[in-house]
Amino acid sequence: MTAMTTVAERGVDVTLISSEIGDQFLVYNAQRSYYEQLLRAGVKVYLFKSPSLLHAKHLTVDDDIAVIGSSNLDLRSFKLNLEVTLICYDKSVAAAMQPVFESYLKRSRQVHLHEWTTRPIMARLAENLSRLTAALQ
Repeated sequence: MTAMTTVAERGVDVTLISSEIGDQFLVYNAQRSYYEQLLRAGVKVYLFKSPSLLHAKHLTVDDDIAVIGSSNLDLRSFKLNLEVTLICYDKSVAAAMQPVFESYLKRSRQVHLHEWTTRPIMARLAENLSRLTAALQ
């Protein structure tokens, strides 16, 4: 969160694509509890349209670095699960990931801060309660 919000506040273009639907109630809602903070910092948040579930993980940095793997950005993935992440310091690999990113973006809808802050109170309650359990998930 700190890395994404800090660079977005500096004006760096940061785009996050996540699924519109989830397969694990607590994880899905805990994740959504962070969207307002990201949006306020200037991160562009997109939701991959249902009924598809986007489980891919990849990151491109400055068209120079591509990060591809199975690891989630959480302590469980870093310390408990057997996850793998490949970091490629190669412009051609980063370029090859661009069409993949664009295809995900085309199948997603952008979330805007006003829309997000006016979502139903029960959704916000579920997200914030789920966030309390995030360290245990």
